[in-house]
Amino acid sequence: MLMYIIALISGGVAGVAGALLGISGGIIMLPVNQFILGFSPAIAVGTSLFAAIFTTTSGAYGHFRNGNVRIKSALLIGGGGLVGVLLGSYVFKAYLSNNTAILQMLLGLLFLFMAVRMGLETYREWRQGEAESPPQREPYKYQILLLVLLGLLTGTMAGIFGVGGGFILVPVLIWYFAAEPYEAVGTTLLAMLPYVAAGAAIKTGQNFVNLPCGLLLGLGAIAGAQLGVVISRNIKPLIFKLIFTLIFLYLAWQYLSAPLSVVT
Repeated sequence: MLMYIIALISGGVAGVAGALLGISGGIIMLPVNQFILGFSPAIAVGTSLFAAIFTTTSGAYGHFRNGNVRIKSALLIGGGGLVGVLLGSYVFKAYLSNNTAILQMLLGLLFLFMAVRMGLETYREWRQGEAESPPQREPYKYQILLLVLLGLLTGTMAGIFGVGGGFILVPVLIWYFAAEPYEAVGTTLLAMLPYVAAGAAIKTGQNFVNLPCGLLLGLGAIAGAQLGVVISRNIKPLIFKLIFTLIFLYLAWQYLSAPLSVVT
């Protein structure tokens, strides 16, 4: 019973984070699944991706209702993501699912990257203020191709790590496609939906999903994502970014310490 309560609460937190920061929530649920619920890394990845369906669906709906979505960009990214998640799922099944040390090291590097990226973004916003507008840029000649390639990258990451890749998509949409911050978040959540759903279906078929916990994580995420959309209109996310920077640093250490201790 305690496991299910933790899963429900964790889903709520992930839903709020997803709507505020434009992430699928898998990056929050993944360490909870492994370090608190006690799942193996492979099951933690699959269950996180399964639950992320609910986060992305609920968050995308909320942002779409508020007019925060670029439909064409979302479709292009989502199309590339469908190809990427097939590739990532194959790599995960064939090479990583039974190699815990390598998978944990890759997850540690992912969280380290997240911590550095979010930390730099937090520092920049603290020094310059969130009111700073992104630089005006000329439209990219090959922007359609770039959006598809972004989807390919984040879809591959979804298949391997169980995360949607919003931490890549949101800043790219803001700084290189001149999207407003909340428009970038909404577009990202809608773009992630097709390849997150496809990846979750693949992981379920490969028996890498704990369905009861995945459903509870997802149910919590539905409520959390709607709350996050409301919060995003009323407060600045800077404090949340600082908190998650510290959390991601700790998680990077947790993931990297186990395989490194085996090597030494």
